[in-house]
Amino acid sequence: MANYKQLFMSFMDTNGIKYQELDNNAVRVGYNADNAKSVTVFVIFDENGKNLVAFRCWDIAKFKDDKWVDGLTVCNALNRKYRWVKFCLNDEGGLSAEEDAVVDEASCGEECMQMVQRMVSIVDEAYPTVMKTIWG
Repeated sequence: MANYKQLFMSFMDTNGIKYQELDNNAVRVGYNADNAKSVTVFVIFDENGKNLVAFRCWDIAKFKDDKWVDGLTVCNALNRKYRWVKFCLNDEGGLSAEEDAVVDEASCGEECMQMVQRMVSIVDEAYPTVMKTIWG
């Protein structure tokens, strides 16, 4: 059975991409961004060794109680615009983004890196809209 997390880390090592190994099934990859100061993606591999990978970007922004409805509205708008990433608002008003993938052993590293880069790009592109909703 393939160790998909190890395949991803080997790909990043080979390509000089910095990351932090968090535990047996998770890796954190951070990028400087154009609109957001930085975007951090958590790559979470299936605990049972299956080829299922979750990509999560937590704490993109925080909507206070008086902006809760605005937060839901912006989530819906972003979800209509971006089909690869799902935006969510948690009970505390924290905005996050997530995507899931089934990867192939032969191309796991490249596939996971593409998913990370896609998430970073979308979150960074959506960031001004989110901030405008919070502060506008």
